[in-house]
Amino acid sequence: MDTAAFTKIPYGMYIVTSSFDGKIGGQIANTVFQISSQPATIAISISKQNNTHVLLSGSKKAVISVLTEEASFEFIGKFGFRSSRDFDKFAGVEYKVNNDGVPIVTQFANAYFETDIVSQFETETHTIFMCRVLDSVVLNDIPTMTYDYYHKVKKGLTPKNAPTFNGNL
Repeated sequence: MDTAAFTKIPYGMYIVTSSFDGKIGGQIANTVFQISSQPATIAISISKQNNTHVLLSGSKKAVISVLTEEASFEFIGKFGFRSSRDFDKFAGVEYKVNNDGVPIVTQFANAYFETDIVSQFETETHTIFMCRVLDSVVLNDIPTMTYDYYHKVKKGLTPKNAPTFNGNL
């Protein structure tokens, strides 16, 4: 199998956040996609090993912030290569908290979606969370960062828990 073929599927770069039991967390995700428009539904894929998975499963709430091409590699790394179990990913980051207590990252974001998780599908390593969109906001018109842009321009790496990790990217 030529795993490089998977790099030809277009992806974006997102921060998925949640809160549960007084704890907040978030992570970089590249597998976010719209399922339907009526009702507005988005799916996200999250590794079962990540702390964000625990928060999403417990609260059934998610916010998805769409990252712009202006997001620095350091900013992405803060949410992508460390665990919110032992690191405050939100220190020094521009964000606000919604009525459900979920952080909304606005720094380096051009839009965000506030959602309720309505169902989930389990795979061996990841869970696909089906999210009903409650609200969506456009913050600016700065171009959205694609996963391809992240790799080619930002020279980004792929964390081992990412759905697209194959050891060669």
